[in-house]
Amino acid sequence: MPTDLVIRRAQTDAEILATFDVMAELRPHLARDQYVARVREQAAHGFELAAGTIDGRLLVVAGYRLTTNLVRGPHLFVDDLVTAAAEQGRGHGREIIAWLAAEARARGLARIYLDSRLAAKGFYERVGFTMHTSIPCWIDV
Repeated sequence: MPTDLVIRRAQTDAEILATFDVMAELRPHLARDQYVARVREQAAHGFELAAGTIDGRLLVVAGYRLTTNLVRGPHLFVDDLVTAAAEQGRGHGREIIAWLAAEARARGLARIYLDSRLAAKGFYERVGFTMHTSIPCWIDV
């Protein structure tokens, strides 16, 4: 279901800050006054933000990075993908995934990876992701 969604990289501080309210729906622990600095810190390591708008109204945001590791080789990794709650089910998530796929292809990458929450598993399967068993874990140090 194509829409008039316009997707662009958020690059200036103002463009990054404009993504905060939608991103905070997925990442409620983020603080508005620290958000741009956090994004800039991650950007120093390849992180980018894509923002999807219709008529200037932000509807969907994706945080991603181009990376390489031993297990996956070079790939695009999606750290964050969120559609504004009031806009879900209208194809915006599918469109930003297609934009990310085009971005990966343009940069010579063959795959996109992400970690999904169980609640989003159905969406990711519908847009073509293959689920594998992996359990994120960490240790506080």
